[in-house]
Amino acid sequence: MPALDLETLPRSFHTVFLGSYAITLVSIFFFSFIAFFGRARWISLSKFILLSGMVWFTLFIGFYPLIRDNPRMDRNVTLLLLAYLFAFIFILKYVNYQNYALFPIITLLNGTGLLLLYRLSYFSRLGLQQEFSKQVLFSTAGLFLMVLTAWVLKISVQVDIHRDSLALLKPPKLDLLLAWIINRLIFNNFVSYHLWLVMTLILLALPIALGTGMRLTVAGIQIQPSEFVKMTFIFYLTYHLVRYREKIGGWETPIRHRLGFLMFPLLTLSLPFVGYVLQKDFGPLMLYSLVLIAMFFVGTSRIFEVAFTLGLFSLIIYLYNAFYPMINAAVPKYASIIVDRINIWQNPWLHTKGEQIVRSLWAIKDGGLWGTGLGAGHPEFFPSEVQHDFIFTLLTHEGGLLGGFLIIIAYLLFGLLGIRIAFANRKDYTWNAKWAEIRLILALGCALIIFVQAMINIGGVSNFSLMTGITLPFVSYGGTSMVVSYILIGVLLFCSFSRKELTLV
Repeated sequence: MPALDLETLPRSFHTVFLGSYAITLVSIFFFSFIAFFGRARWISLSKFILLSGMVWFTLFIGFYPLIRDNPRMDRNVTLLLLAYLFAFIFILKYVNYQNYALFPIITLLNGTGLLLLYRLSYFSRLGLQQEFSKQVLFSTAGLFLMVLTAWVLKISVQVDIHRDSLALLKPPKLDLLLAWIINRLIFNNFVSYHLWLVMTLILLALPIALGTGMRLTVAGIQIQPSEFVKMTFIFYLTYHLVRYREKIGGWETPIRHRLGFLMFPLLTLSLPFVGYVLQKDFGPLMLYSLVLIAMFFVGTSRIFEVAFTLGLFSLIIYLYNAFYPMINAAVPKYASIIVDRINIWQNPWLHTKGEQIVRSLWAIKDGGLWGTGLGAGHPEFFPSEVQHDFIFTLLTHEGGLLGGFLIIIAYLLFGLLGIRIAFANRKDYTWNAKWAEIRLILALGCALIIFVQAMINIGGVSNFSLMTGITLPFVSYGGTSMVVSYILIGVLLFCSFSRKELTLV
């Protein structure tokens, strides 16, 4: 395995890479939130092409020193580049003032993850040669599914909005037939409302029933069904909150009716939460709880409902503490996991199970402000599975605190862009209130679940919060996580389409 020498890796490349990364993020922020320049399509296209070019230049600067010392490149990279080109051309058709910065920032995050995995695959003693190749294929599949998701959802909405005028079209097309089926299954109020909950329960029950832990192996490929719960969870909450606004109405509705309507989703969502407890996977519990509260706040637009939800979570935590001796006696292996993680978070140096966090903190400290330089660190001394949960540790070790800060800014910008896309749907109330409401809550859920997951991962490996074991979206190694994250971006792209792009006439 070739080893990088600091003498063969000019420090200037590392400095230029960090500088280019920072300039790209500043440009995304500047064009998105300061220098608006109007809503004309040619302006949005110009920004999209410019930001995409800056992202690709930044990634080239990062990859060049590694490729120079190890010119071998996985043949799957060609497929990935073709997939990026395909997605780029697709998005070009639908670029508008809301979404021109979305794909560039996702490309930057995904490219950062591939850069780190390439470094681990070819310039370390960890034996991770296959991870980069697999991640390239996962990213390729994710890009195609992102485009497919956005396209199918767009056609489905057109079928729903123009159902009376579909006869004006020429002979029936396969895409319209597919869209009609999707519309009936996903967007039919009665069917979809219960479909998403049933799918959530099945996805969580499958690994438990088969006794395979959190993963299933299908045709030699490991799949984590719980990752798909992100989608079913968001769609289920979206439709319940849309029904809430339709049925509850104005402020004059009695509180008991409002709470009664909210209790059903809270009780039904407790079933998936129990599933995660049985799988000893507590990261999603934190993730979905935070996203649920945020979506309730926007979906109900009322403080009382959010306060009630917060109070309910607080009551559960209080009861857990109060009855912990009984819970520990009944199910010791589940209760001890939570207590161990709290103790490790409070002081990882006092517990043998805190070794991974201690190594992570030392690696971050050793990187300093500027980092050791990409390829010049020592990931073999990092926590195990550095390519999964602790990829942020590698980033801050070799990219420094500055590199870690930049990746946090990238996720923050993504979250702000997603929220902007969500609330831009408010102006669609004038022509289709139902779809404006659905797209608003869907976009908010997709943006929040990726952003909150990133913050939980970063907080866990840096000991700012409990260690949860969830991955860093678009950066960590993981096929199911990558594919699901790209599907969520496809939903977000669909939510950003303008009125003109959703109409047939």
